[in-house]
Order: sequence, then structure tokens, then C-alpha cells
Amino acid sequence: MNETPQTQPPSIDRIRAARNKIKAALKHEERKLLKQKDEVREAGRYIWYGQIADSLMAFPDSAPRGTGKGEIINIHTEEIEEVALNPAFDAVQNAELLYRKARKGKRGHETAAAQMAETEVKVEKLQGIIADIDAVIKEIQPEECNEDDVARVREIAAEFLPPDADAKKKSSALPPPPPFKRYVIDGWEVYLGKNSRQNDELSTRFAKPSDIWMHVAGYAGSHVIIRRPKDAPYPPKEVIQKVGQLAVWNSKAKHTSFAEVHVTEARFVRKRRHAPAGEVIAERCKAVRVEPKDPGG
Repeated sequence: MNETPQTQPPSIDRIRAARNKIKAALKHEERKLLKQKDEVREAGRYIWYGQIADSLMAFPDSAPRGTGKGEIINIHTEEIEEVALNPAFDAVQNAELLYRKARKGKRGHETAAAQMAETEVKVEKLQGIIADIDAVIKEIQPEECNEDDVARVREIAAEFLPPDADAKKKSSALPPPPPFKRYVIDGWEVYLGKNSRQNDELSTRFAKPSDIWMHVAGYAGSHVIIRRPKDAPYPPKEVIQKVGQLAVWNSKAKHTSFAEVHVTEARFVRKRRHAPAGEVIAERCKAVRVEPKDPGG
């Protein structure tokens, strides 16, 4: 049974689908904003709670125990307020209850106001993205819409869209970059281990036999290799010098005036069985005497 190959939807449809996702996100944020505005309004009543509590403390006889709903003179506004009270409490106890509500409301008001401000910014941003997408749609003919237009829209809305499935598939197909620090010195690729485990990996597995291996003699530090294709000429003396300076800079000899760096081909570097991480045996080494130098300096 033959399967029909899946084809990519037309570019204009993908742009419209992206717009729909942004529109859905906007509606979600707008609903959230309405709810937050209600929360801010409710939390903003903390001022009123405090005023009524002050009024009950000023006139405790105005709300004796058993009062479920009372008319209280608000001493701050001098207006008569109808207030729901707990009939099991007297005026002082109801005032304490209102003071607690006022304190909680003040904290809640600050939090709710900050959240509401964040949502307002997001709503404004989403509205702007939709306007930008509409402008792209308006300026192109649907039949002429291409991958560049899709890429434009995805860039505009990148913050609110999931990663492109095809791009993700392509990136996952690529091998991950090596974890070592990489430099290019006078056109030569240089790799440097950042710790003992990386030194092991760099020297015994990542390095190719024809690569040039370097390490500061007598000091702990990074293993360094110069990538050298098979049958390629040996790196020039100036390159060896510069990479040697890099090796010294990334070693315990960093603060010395000069240090000796061992240089050999990677095929002459091996690891002794059960040796600790970062410890290798290097044979047929030559030595160069160089000063430490910051590669960024």
C-alpha cells in the first residue's frame, strides 16, 4: 500500500496559521487582563477596610455584638456607610478583622497591580505583532508568498510561536558542536580543554593523529590541539608560538614570565590505564619557551 507523501502547506496558509496562534494568545491575555483588573479593584478596597476599622474603633457603640449589618459613620469621609459585620464579634473585634483585610489587601493590591501591568505590556505587544503580520499579508500576493515571507513573520512573532518544526528537525540532524573552547589563530583551528575530563576527551578521542598537541610542562593546565588535516604541512613557527602562549595563559603558569610548552603530534599522546582524568603520556615532544598571553588581549 503506497503512502501519499505529506506536502508542506502553502506559505500564505502558514502565515495565516501563525497569525491565528498570535490572535489566540491575545484573546487569552485579554481575558486574563479583565480578571486582573477585577482583582486590582477588589484589592484596592483595602483603603476602605482601614477607614471603616478606624471608624469602629472611634465609635465602638455604633456596632454592638449581634450587629450583622450596620450604618457606620466613616470618620475619614464623614459619610454614612452600610457595612456587613460579623454578628458574633463586637465593634473592636470587627475592626481587627477589617484591619487584617486591609493589610492583606494592600499586599495583594501591589502584586495584582504589577501582574496587571505585565499583562498590559504583553497585550500591547501581541496587538503590535498582529498589525505587523497584517502588513506583511497586505503587501504580498498569496500566490507569490514564499519561504522568505514565512521567515519574516516567524521572526516578528518568534517570542510567542513554538520553534519551526522543519528548522528543529534540521538542527537536530546536525552533530552537536564539540564542548571545547575553540579559537582560530592565523587560519588554524585550535581547541582547548576546560577541565580534566575535557582534557581527556580532547587528547585521546577528539584529536586526530596528525593534529598538533600542546601542554605546559610541569604545570597543571589545559590540553590544546591545533587541528591539522592529514598530509597538511606542519603549522608555522609563529602559530606554534601563539598557541603555546594560549596554553600557558590557561595553566597554573599563567602568572610566570615564561614557561616551557611541550609540542608533539596527537598520535604520540596516550593514556595510561587507570590514570586519573587529564593525565596522559606524551612522547617525541619538542619544547618551546613562551610567555603567557591572553587570547582576548
